[in-house]
Amino acid sequence: MSRLFTFRTPLFLVASLLLVIFLVSGCWEKDDPRPKVLQYIELPKEGGGTTRVEGQNIRLNLTNVSTYQQSNEPFAYDLNGTLPVNHYFGRYSVTGSPIVPSEDPQTVVLDVRQVGSTKIGVSGKLLQLELLYLQALEEVNLATLSKEGGLVLHSRYQNAKLVYLSAELCSLPE
Repeated sequence: MSRLFTFRTPLFLVASLLLVIFLVSGCWEKDDPRPKVLQYIELPKEGGGTTRVEGQNIRLNLTNVSTYQQSNEPFAYDLNGTLPVNHYFGRYSVTGSPIVPSEDPQTVVLDVRQVGSTKIGVSGKLLQLELLYLQALEEVNLATLSKEGGLVLHSRYQNAKLVYLSAELCSLPE
């Protein structure tokens, strides 16, 4: 048996310390492989107020990898994730600050496109949730941080907000 990773070796202690620092930091950067977990989708009501649709364990991965890029478009990164039943994928780019200044200085223009998904059979409320999420994701045009530090993607589709849990990040992609 190898004595490389016993409780008394310095290598084990250093590895343990690095793991604890990584787990405690909780910060997200563009190349962070940890998925963002959707907390809820917020939709405005016609008479005022909002409706919240729970996230149902929808996950989003924003990568710093571009698998397909044309010369006439801005640099774009891959995104992917899981829905309650299916998987989805697409591309995103960060194109700078919005034209109209925001109260949040970390607001950035985030363009999502070419969203697709697997088509495993799903029906009822899960199908409605998956379609709502995918349609809202494809129309995302802004990204901000919530007051709690979570990622919020703003969508033109029904003026929806996709709100992700705060423990997964502490800054927006650059």
